[in-house]
Amino acid sequence: MRARIVVLGLMSIASIAPCAAARGDMHRTSAIPLETMTFEEVASAQAAGTGCTWLGGMASTRRIVMQKEREAVKRNGGIVVLRPAAGAREVFPYTYHRWTGGGMEVSIENSGREVGRGSEHVETVATLTLTENGRSRSWRGRLSCGS
Repeated sequence: MRARIVVLGLMSIASIAPCAAARGDMHRTSAIPLETMTFEEVASAQAAGTGCTWLGGMASTRRIVMQKEREAVKRNGGIVVLRPAAGAREVFPYTYHRWTGGGMEVSIENSGREVGRGSEHVETVATLTLTENGRSRSWRGRLSCGS
């Protein structure tokens, strides 16, 4: 009976997100509290254009956008604009690895391991860490930078 449960559990996991698991961008802890953003929401936050996007979660959807000195995230149905944190380092022209605002700090550590490349962009494996109220949580995803 126990072997059957393990097999069924593995089959369920395999059927839910085989592509995400293969790319290695499934989150490591709880569900990501940053919601998927539409292009219209990105544009309304004035964060569209050349910059970076962090893609994460089961469907590898747009969770963070960074353009120049603006980062936008979606929380509880609303767009929150963050600014570079003090001492943040540049990861792409005019985008940074650590941001703050709205009672949170967001940092993205780029592994440098390339998982995709186009004529005007590059995607790498990257870890997102969200810190609020003294608690930090991390998820692995992809950082897509370019235009």
